[in-house]
Amino acid sequence: MSFNLKMIFLWWHFLWCMWSLKSLANRYKRMPEDTPPQLRNDQVLKRAKQLLWYFNVNIEVKGYENLPKGPSLLLPNHKSSFDPFIVLAALEHKDKKLMGKNRIPTFIAKIELKRRKIIKSILEILDTFFINRSNIRQSIKTLDEFGEFVKTNKTSGVIFPEGTRINEESLGEFKAGALRVAKKYYLPIVPVAISDTRQVLNKNRCKKIKVKIEFLKPIKQNEFITMDNHVVLNKVKKQIEERLLNG
Repeated sequence: MSFNLKMIFLWWHFLWCMWSLKSLANRYKRMPEDTPPQLRNDQVLKRAKQLLWYFNVNIEVKGYENLPKGPSLLLPNHKSSFDPFIVLAALEHKDKKLMGKNRIPTFIAKIELKRRKIIKSILEILDTFFINRSNIRQSIKTLDEFGEFVKTNKTSGVIFPEGTRINEESLGEFKAGALRVAKKYYLPIVPVAISDTRQVLNKNRCKKIKVKIEFLKPIKQNEFITMDNHVVLNKVKKQIEERLLNG
C-alpha cells in the first residue's frame, strides 16, 4: 500500500505522531530537566520507525559493531531528506537481550530547515546544531559548539560532508568542516554508506524499498590527525564509494 493510500485510512494516526513530537518539543523547552537526552532520542526513534512503515521502507544495517563506544563523528553520504531518519533508526541498539541503550545522534543541519515547523521541532528535540552556510564566521562557531557538545555528551555526531542532498548517483564534493571538528575535538571518524534512499519519498510507490546503511571501520584519531584534510576526505569518500559500488 502506498503512502497516499495509508494516509487515506490512517491520517489520524499520522497526525497524532506529528502532534506527539511537537508536544515533546514544547515540553523540552519548558522543562528540560524532565526530558533527558535518552528519553527524547527514543521517542523520536519510535516515530522515525513509524515513518519508515508509512513510506514502505525496510532498513538493512551492517557494521554496527564498528561504532566506537565513546563520542565519534559519523560521515554519511546524502541522497534524500529522509537520510537523518535512516541514521537514527540504524543507531538503535541491536541486541535487545543485553538491554543496551540506543545510541544518541547529534546532527548538524542547515538553518533553512528551521522554517519548517515540524522538522524544526524534531531537530530541536535531538539537540541539533543549525549552521548558516552564508556566514563563515558563524558556521565555524557552530561547528565548534557542535564538536564540544559531542565530546562532552559522548554522542554520535553526524555531519553529511557533501553539505546538501546530491540527486545524482555519484557522490558530491566532501567539505572540510567535518575534519575541523574531528581534529579539534579528537573524534574518531566513521564513514557511513547509505544506498537506495532516492525513491523513499515517492508517495505513490507501493512496493517496499530496502535501504542499506553500513557503518564502515572507524578511522582513528592518530591515523588522520597530522594528515591533510583533503587526503582524509578523499579516503572517506573512496571508502563510501567502494561500499556503494560493491553493495
